[in-house]
Amino acid sequence: MRQYTEPGSPTHPPQKQDKERQMSDLTESEFHHQVDLIQDRIEQALDAAELDLDMEQTEGSLILMLASGPRLVIGRQPASRELWLATPDGTLHFGYQPEQGWTHDSDGEALGSVLAQVIGELTGDELELELDE
Repeated sequence: MRQYTEPGSPTHPPQKQDKERQMSDLTESEFHHQVDLIQDRIEQALDAAELDLDMEQTEGSLILMLASGPRLVIGRQPASRELWLATPDGTLHFGYQPEQGWTHDSDGEALGSVLAQVIGELTGDELELELDE
């Protein structure tokens, strides 16, 4: 299992140069629509998981406030057509692939899987997030 919050670990290694992103093909309105959809799915999945956390939507970002103290921010970056997951140890970048949904830009791992791992590492909870990306 990959550690996303281990102190000192690189959370955003350089993007592979040979990996083509289709994100630039989305219009700005399509991008915002896809971000709105995934943020809603994340909220629904976390509500269903009954974790001890609070969630807040503000200025296009979804903020997850864990009972143990850390905050995670899932925010949109329209200029680069990316979704960013800010963790206590750094920021992870995700691009949208129509066939795969939101994937981590350096290894292609699904957003739901990465988010579940990050929350699990911070809370000790075992979690699976099916976001139907």
